[in-house]
Amino acid sequence: MPGFPNPTPTPIPGIKGWHPGETAIQTKLGFSTAVSSKWTAVEPQLREQHRIFHTSNLSFIPMTVIDKDGRPWAGIAAGRDGRVGFVRGPDLKTLVFGVRVWKGEPLGCVLRDLTSSTTNSGNGVEMEKRERALTAGLGIEFSTRRRNKFAGIIRDVVPNSDEAGGKEGLDYVLEVDVNEAVGNCPKYINTRHLDPHPRTNPQLAYQVQLMAPGERLPDDVVQMITTADTVFIGSIYKSTPATATEFPSHAGMNARGGLPGFIRVRPSDGRSVVIPDYSGNRFMSSLGNIEASGLAGFTIVSFTTGDVLYLTGRAKVLIGPPAMEIMSRHASITVLETTGYTLVRDALPVRQRPGSDVGRSPYSPKVKYLVEEAEAQSGSSNNHKAELESAVQLSDDLAVFKFKVLSKDSGSPLRIRPGQAIVLDFMDWLGPPEYQHMAGSAPGSINDDRVRTWTVSSAHENQNTTCFELTMREMKGGAVTGALFDILRRKPASAWGRPIPISDAVISDIVGVSGDFCLTDDKINVLWVAGGIGITPFLAMLDALAARGRGHSGDIQFALATREPAIMLDLMGRSLKNIPTTIRINIDIFTRCQIHLDTEEFNTESTRISIHEGRIGPGYWKTVSMDKDVLICGPDGFGNSAVENLRAVGVPNEKIHREGFY
Repeated sequence: MPGFPNPTPTPIPGIKGWHPGETAIQTKLGFSTAVSSKWTAVEPQLREQHRIFHTSNLSFIPMTVIDKDGRPWAGIAAGRDGRVGFVRGPDLKTLVFGVRVWKGEPLGCVLRDLTSSTTNSGNGVEMEKRERALTAGLGIEFSTRRRNKFAGIIRDVVPNSDEAGGKEGLDYVLEVDVNEAVGNCPKYINTRHLDPHPRTNPQLAYQVQLMAPGERLPDDVVQMITTADTVFIGSIYKSTPATATEFPSHAGMNARGGLPGFIRVRPSDGRSVVIPDYSGNRFMSSLGNIEASGLAGFTIVSFTTGDVLYLTGRAKVLIGPPAMEIMSRHASITVLETTGYTLVRDALPVRQRPGSDVGRSPYSPKVKYLVEEAEAQSGSSNNHKAELESAVQLSDDLAVFKFKVLSKDSGSPLRIRPGQAIVLDFMDWLGPPEYQHMAGSAPGSINDDRVRTWTVSSAHENQNTTCFELTMREMKGGAVTGALFDILRRKPASAWGRPIPISDAVISDIVGVSGDFCLTDDKINVLWVAGGIGITPFLAMLDALAARGRGHSGDIQFALATREPAIMLDLMGRSLKNIPTTIRINIDIFTRCQIHLDTEEFNTESTRISIHEGRIGPGYWKTVSMDKDVLICGPDGFGNSAVENLRAVGVPNEKIHREGFY
């Protein structure tokens, strides 16, 4: 219309819809309706900002390539010196890579094979080589979590041995015709500051093109997999004659990130690699490719050593009960049965900046273990449930919850040692969280499995546990503690400090009992250090000492830092009055609250309580006997400070033990 600018044209989609593999996975996960039209986000060329991103921001790009057996591998494209600028983008449909490959790099194998099948005229590869020329790449800027994907076909490959510094067979220029491009989710990327590292010395440690039946991955390969926090995933969709027009074959590249250890290897066969699937954009492109082809390639790099591990093989996506039979309490996983692998040492020409830290994604959930792993079996209590029976509210955000144990007749007894923690699953009570793509204010809620761990604050040694107490603080925004404290908020404030019967049906599965931060049966000579609610394991230990009687002796020095000295003293009170005189206890309570507590009722010939204003000062640690074992429980900052101060006064490292803060 005259006087008005032309409207921005609607981008033309790069695909005609979700292919059968993608729709199958979307349907299994219940996403099909929500994402039915989202395929239009995939465009047929790069946007200008994405062209600039790939050519100006990246020091390496993972790229999918396909070997002679039709298996996808996740290769690594990088320049000879690891610097930004090894990619050119002459137009929005084309990316030109100047790469140096090393022996064992899958990209090099494919480029050598394609060299004889390409022409300098740009007419493309021969039709029979077209599938081998399919590729896809993922640009990740690790310092900012920005990432973008592209897919297309390698249409020209030229050996680049004539350039200065080039090496015959190592340097190539490849031209990629881009026909799919899309922005991607940054949610699980662990941030790093990467610098060029041109002086590499690649050494082939392992190269097994086809593993024999029953063959296992070497121990050092398994170690590299199970300590990684990032994996690049190469995939492929192979069309059939009936679907080729609507859904042509194409490659895919993606990344998965998590906490170190989130990738597992099945001990039973030593070659099946398991990756948990976390909540994402619900496109399911990588999983859809795997569903359709049954193949995948995983690549893991060490950003500190430059080692690169490549895996390929048969792959499957498991959802629901079949997934949970393999990975404890996780309902969607990808399993790669490795059929080929290569490990190259000191290959990546990029390294993490010395002295810099890895920024963990706040969205990454805790590591889940495989059912067959010892970590998953430790303290397993599948025969028990816990029902909330009563509670005592101590303050706005602090309460003691008492649970009754519901056991199957044939189940083994539930045993909890003083100081151990219990793992409870509240999924049946609360239900799964509603889908959210991002949640800046509460990133942990995205993959919340409703499983929580608390230290048990009551003692139950040498007996079948029929009930237990949890002294817990409400977490701001916490789904489980919030729901539990909501029950208490419906009770009158006048009921505070007294047991309140709970009529709500709050039942959880008891996943297991964990921890070796326990009271021993030997003579006790310890320093306990607690910060706030970190008192909970020591409450159980005091309770156990009171029950043991005069048959036990020892010396305990207890340093407690708290904002609620009166409440903490009250929690300890019952046990302190019953601890035998054969156990000497000196309790130092440090608080910044202006409060005067009457501690005389607890002071005896063997028990002494002292109140100190302020934090635990450096001088206090000098009073610690060097022969004491030290047990610390509290927030990370508090625990770190305590450890540093104890080391400074000469307490040996082997004497210091820390408990996970639940």
